[in-house]
Amino acid sequence: MEANLELKDIITIASPIIKSFVDNIITPKLDILRKKLEKKGKLKSFSQIPFEKYFSEYYHRSFKKMSIINTLTFNNSQKLLDDIYIPLTIRNSHNYKEIYKIKEFPKALSNEYWNILITDTAGMGKSTLMKKMFLSALNSNNGIPLFIELRRLSKNKSILEELKEQLNSVNNSINDDILFELLNDGEFIIMLDGYDEISLNDKDIVTSDIQNFISKTSKNKYFITSRPEKSLASFGNFQEFRITSLTKKEAFELLRKYDNRGTISTLLIKKLQESDLSNINEFLTNPLLVSLLFTAFEYKNAIPFKKHLFYRQVYDANFESHDLTKGDSYIHNKYSKLEIDDFHRVLRHIGFMSLKDQKIEYTKDELLKFIDDSKNFCTGLSFNNSDFLNDLLKTVPLFSQDGNYYRWTHKSLQEYFAAQFIYLDAKSRQENILKKLYKSPNLEKYINVLDLYYDMDFKTFRNIIIYDLAKEYNEYVKNNYIQKYNDVDPEDIILRKELLFLRKFYLFKGEKEVPDEKLDEILNKIESIENVNGFHIDSIFVESPVSENYFGILMDHSKLNLLDLLFQKNNIIIKKISATEADIPNPMLDKNLQNYLPLELNDDSSNILNSKENFNILNQFIKYFMLPSYIVSNTEIIKVYEEIENSVKIENNIDGILDEL
Repeated sequence: MEANLELKDIITIASPIIKSFVDNIITPKLDILRKKLEKKGKLKSFSQIPFEKYFSEYYHRSFKKMSIINTLTFNNSQKLLDDIYIPLTIRNSHNYKEIYKIKEFPKALSNEYWNILITDTAGMGKSTLMKKMFLSALNSNNGIPLFIELRRLSKNKSILEELKEQLNSVNNSINDDILFELLNDGEFIIMLDGYDEISLNDKDIVTSDIQNFISKTSKNKYFITSRPEKSLASFGNFQEFRITSLTKKEAFELLRKYDNRGTISTLLIKKLQESDLSNINEFLTNPLLVSLLFTAFEYKNAIPFKKHLFYRQVYDANFESHDLTKGDSYIHNKYSKLEIDDFHRVLRHIGFMSLKDQKIEYTKDELLKFIDDSKNFCTGLSFNNSDFLNDLLKTVPLFSQDGNYYRWTHKSLQEYFAAQFIYLDAKSRQENILKKLYKSPNLEKYINVLDLYYDMDFKTFRNIIIYDLAKEYNEYVKNNYIQKYNDVDPEDIILRKELLFLRKFYLFKGEKEVPDEKLDEILNKIESIENVNGFHIDSIFVESPVSENYFGILMDHSKLNLLDLLFQKNNIIIKKISATEADIPNPMLDKNLQNYLPLELNDDSSNILNSKENFNILNQFIKYFMLPSYIVSNTEIIKVYEEIENSVKIENNIDGILDEL
């Protein structure tokens, strides 16, 4: 059956599934609640709310919304999720042997861990995964799924208000107390998608609201998706999983799904199999980049080897797209009458300014304001703001409309145009902008922008950001671990510098089962000191590899996000940590050491952790504790620092010569 016919029939397909779900799951649950409320004398207010009707309408809307996805690969046209979904694999962040392949709702996983956090970088399929799980839960009666897009929450809109709006968008007849009564009975699977998309200005208030909501409705199962960011540490009772990279076989299968094993995917896969993939391996591990690869190849029959070129070719393909329903020769005229490069210029400004706001979804008035501001910035261009908005939705569909909201089709598009703005339009402010992004305490919010910029303008990236990192490391090694450490191998001292650059490590002794109140007391004490310096707790060793009585706390600086980026770029100044799972000896500590007293691993030679007996043991401990992670290479980063300094001197000399002309 043709895809467009299947889309028309989606409600017909959904109706018997939803009717069965409401009859067998929702109605019995509501009957139990009615009896409970009758005893409390609250039945009248409950009886006035047609919950069965609300849930039925909600699941009809949601089934259609979740089953159909818009993708840049098809010029933002609609496709059935099941037609292009390949099962993604998630892995426990703290137990790499625990993996789940998500073909349907992961019942075993949700029974093992009621609160689950799924994190990964841009384009790894977090939202698609949640939609697949939502539909599967609805089909299999594994619970009562509710889906909340967290970008909709703000200091003016709570999670409860959003949930009420989803269940009953016509009027606000649902009473808060009654809804809490319903949720308090459990059985719900509440999926909170896109924590990283909450506006930065509202993040603290919204996070507190989410935590309060989860606490009050703790009998339910929760899933949260997000890109990695430090504020996720506030969800300490969630078990974190990460989406694993696609295998080459999975990437090829995804390509085949895009044209139903047609000519384009066959030719593209053949070219990929014949090519040296060393420059493109990164793109084959990421579902979004695989889709962009397909679009770019379909447009030009060429494989771009830089990420930003992917986005440019996708933009060009969308701008110059043919309407196949009207023949290959028909190209949509643009409402704004702008040419391709001028339209790109306006989008660059919109991308950068909206990135500053840390929002990807807007009301119509908000988006028109962005368009108007960008028109004023782009001197020499004239167009109607509403025409430009129509282009964004229809002829160059990089935005999509969902009710009263307008959003970037994918967050990474916003980041691409923002990076292009810095590269092409920022001019004299370029260095200041890049430094602000790199030194931001919320660097993880901008890491994808820097990732894209790295390939656009490596020389500037190297001379500003890599140089700043290398300079900071150079200062660090000059001022740390310079004391005399008796009989400690010099190589161990260098390794310690590499391990603890931009990190803090604490060790404490305790009982086999650490009481929550004791752990909270330790963490609060450490955080009160270190947060001022930009460090945040990355992980806690609950089960120590050295002894059941010793525990570790690792704190990361936000700049460590850059190390991950540089490693993915195969930059020589970064290396991956390697460690074995073999038993690590116990550190030789004072037997009378007080329990739950955290010891900082600093460079004090008199610190017992730096003794001859303990120095190497603690290095092994930290390495094991940090897996998987990356550290700077002492030799390479110092070499690069000197190279950049020399190149800057040469350029300054050339500038001096030019000044004399």
